Amino acid sequence: MTEGDEGKQGKIPYEDFFRQAILNLRDLSKSRGIHCVFSDFNNAFRKYYGEDPVKIAQQLASEGKIEIRPVRRGVMIYLPGEGPKVRSDGGEQVLAKILGKPTQQEESMIDEVIKKVVPSGIKAFPGDFSDEQLKNEELVEVEVPGTALVLAPNSQTLVTSPKRHFRYEARNPSEAKFIIYAHNIGGKIIEIPKNNQVLFRTVVNYEKYCQKIAEQCFELFLERTNNESMAESLTIETLRRLGLRAGKESK
Repeated sequence: MTEGDEGKQGKIPYEDFFRQAILNLRDLSKSRGIHCVFSDFNNAFRKYYGEDPVKIAQQLASEGKIEIRPVRRGVMIYLPGEGPKVRSDGGEQVLAKILGKPTQQEESMIDEVIKKVVPSGIKAFPGDFSDEQLKNEELVEVEVPGTALVLAPNSQTLVTSPKRHFRYEARNPSEAKFIIYAHNIGGKIIEIPKNNQVLFRTVVNYEKYCQKIAEQCFELFLERTNNESMAESLTIETLRRLGLRAGKESK
């Protein structure tokens, strides 16, 4: 019996009060524990015992009779063995989140998914997505800088460098996308089909391919994590590593 229980004539032991509170106040659809503040547990404890519940909770937790987990604006209390597992990884997961990088476990997951989805590597744009072999006279050369290229905000045709030193107004959205998809850092020339139908089909074929890869990755990550947000972020990171430039908004 916790120290002090015997002095509370007519009161149930502290441990029993905590157990009954957890069992009667928790909502199993949300959690196996209760929030000491939001559930009004603290006020109920003070009214019943006339004591501070924090000290008693800490004592019961030290004796293994309840489990405590710090949360926003208080703590959650659980029956023994029912609290979320506390993983000790030397701060590796927190550091990865701070730096915006995948954890070691996520790295392994990404490698596993890549091997399963694209075991032979990814297809190359534009060559693997054109329905026909184009001759030189059917192509037009566009000079670009060696920097990254992006679509200008609120435009479907204006291709620019990140600092806007380079600007190119494409004939149509397909040509703009073609340039973005075909460009590699350091590249200076991009050969673009003159025929708009060929241009459109090549871009659409590539985007369908990226969409399919993204959907497959998302399903595999969701199967492994049971977390949609995590599956989305891991899918985006996987597409980045594969160098795929379409389908990053896929779910």
